[in-house]
Amino acid sequence: MPSIVETPELDAQREAARRAMALPVGLSSPLWLAFGAAASAGVAWWWMTRWTRATNLEAVAGAARAQVEAVEAVVERQSEAAVEAVEAAERMLEATTMIAPHAVEILAEPAEETEEALAGDDLTQLAGVGPKLASELAARGIRTFAQLADWTEDQAQAFDDELSLKGRVARDAWIAQARRLAAGE
Repeated sequence: MPSIVETPELDAQREAARRAMALPVGLSSPLWLAFGAAASAGVAWWWMTRWTRATNLEAVAGAARAQVEAVEAVVERQSEAAVEAVEAAERMLEATTMIAPHAVEILAEPAEETEEALAGDDLTQLAGVGPKLASELAARGIRTFAQLADWTEDQAQAFDDELSLKGRVARDAWIAQARRLAAGE
């Protein structure tokens, strides 16, 4: 025998409880209506006060005018710089046209002198300088005895250190020899 007695009243209460639990609790709350009304009123109040707020149109126009003036100033500076660049280019062009005739004269000099200047002296006449060292000197722009005679002790030491000659420049007295050979002795 069942210990719980079934009654119609109990069945009705169970059905009501089941329906109450089936509905979302938040939707059945009347507070949602109050929240919705308050939010709508807040939005309406914001729009009403926003549209009725006084705006200083002169201040707004002044800010826009200041921005336009700033842009115009930048454009003016850039255009002045461009004009200066064009003028500088024109001055350079004028200078090259003034130099060009002289450049043609220089280039028209006999090629023999240029070849002699490139060939230079026979540096192998120096004691301790062979073809390899002569080519190293030529690679560094030393092609004549006069150039070598103008070396300072520091330059000679730097060359000696660079090629690991172990003091050969000073030991063989290249600078003194170059001075004698440049003088024609």
